[in-house]
Amino acid sequence: MSKASPYRGINSTSSTSPKFKKLSIFVGLLLGLILFKFSTSWSINTEDKIVSEYLNNFYKLNPKFRGANPYDAAVTAERLAKFFPYDNSARRIEKSIWQMWKVPSTDPDFPHKELVNKWKNENPTYKYNLLTDDEILEILRIRFKDTVPEVLEAFEMLPNKIIRSDFARYLLIFLNGGVYADIDTDLQKPVDTWFDSDRNVGFVVAVEEDINVENWEHYMTRRIQFEQWTFKAKAKHPILRKLIAKIVETTFQAKKNDKLQAYYKDFKGVDRCASVDIMVWTGPVVWTDTIYAHLNSIPSPTIVDIDHQRDIAGELYGPENGEGDVISWRFFAGLRAPVMIDDVVIYPRASFREDKENNCGKYCYVHHHFGGSWKNNGKGEIKPGMEGYEGEDPNEVEELRKNDVSKRDVIPGESKDAAPVKKLAKRCAYPYTPY
Repeated sequence: MSKASPYRGINSTSSTSPKFKKLSIFVGLLLGLILFKFSTSWSINTEDKIVSEYLNNFYKLNPKFRGANPYDAAVTAERLAKFFPYDNSARRIEKSIWQMWKVPSTDPDFPHKELVNKWKNENPTYKYNLLTDDEILEILRIRFKDTVPEVLEAFEMLPNKIIRSDFARYLLIFLNGGVYADIDTDLQKPVDTWFDSDRNVGFVVAVEEDINVENWEHYMTRRIQFEQWTFKAKAKHPILRKLIAKIVETTFQAKKNDKLQAYYKDFKGVDRCASVDIMVWTGPVVWTDTIYAHLNSIPSPTIVDIDHQRDIAGELYGPENGEGDVISWRFFAGLRAPVMIDDVVIYPRASFREDKENNCGKYCYVHHHFGGSWKNNGKGEIKPGMEGYEGEDPNEVEELRKNDVSKRDVIPGESKDAAPVKKLAKRCAYPYTPY
């Protein structure tokens, strides 16, 4: 018989034990509160607060889960910091390279062998690691089962391969430190030649896209968002800690709200309002939001801007800065060279894309082939003009743009005329809330 999750219920115990008496009191209080809900006015915020307090009280009864509340990212982040403290001493990022795929490299179906060999052979002083899905799960069970088990449970609850892949890469680098790279990335220069390699740096990432047009929201989820196909970090870095905690929170909230289903624009048969967007759940949205939140949490940050000039032609388009944001997307718009903000290095867009057509120069380190194996229900990305393309009708998209509405804002079954009046974001509540 499988062991019951500590988050879904309470295992029975002897009626004579002190724990059972305490538990009975909590259950009685909870029942009383439920009755109170139906006899008085009640708010969602009040209910969430009561549930949160009840969960905290329950975990106090079990030493293994004491203090846990997977519905609150702040609590999970504190627990991760306790069991996996960050070493803030001056040092380089761990010299390890991490890649992963469904099957080992010896399998006949393993793709991109020549690219994987470049990562391995051109970095001889680095420990190379290629893990399968099963090996990753075993590592996570060993490291989290008796420390922060809500992380492991959230990982095992994830309903989609790509979400697991996103979460796995964050967890692997959080636990071990080093470089993560998708297997469809083509290394152009050895890691030790990168700008950050001989500096006391804790986290390294690059701009994913910088589309300076008025209707930028039709192309990207954030005006300047950061890529996840290649990044570096020291083990237990605070950015990854906060990111993991937020994904745990979103996953448990999705389960609680019966939305434990992944959405992407070309996934067939997925109810947009009964699911969580992959981009939000584990993708560029939560990744980017967490990085910005961390940068803005640094008191009086030290900023090293290698090239103050920015490649911006004409008017700069994008949203207003958030309240209290010192470092926003505007700082990275048109970025031409790396910038350091305390121990975080942000590379320009070309660094991990290798924009050969525009001769990106000395800061080009990785070329990404954008295999998109997770798109189109696992069949890979089929672009307009390719056989089997069933994506957006360009004429329909243009019509929506005229009304300032993205394809993402249309709920299946509703008329297009209703879309400009009611945006999807106002009708479909997500379990995700940014920092």
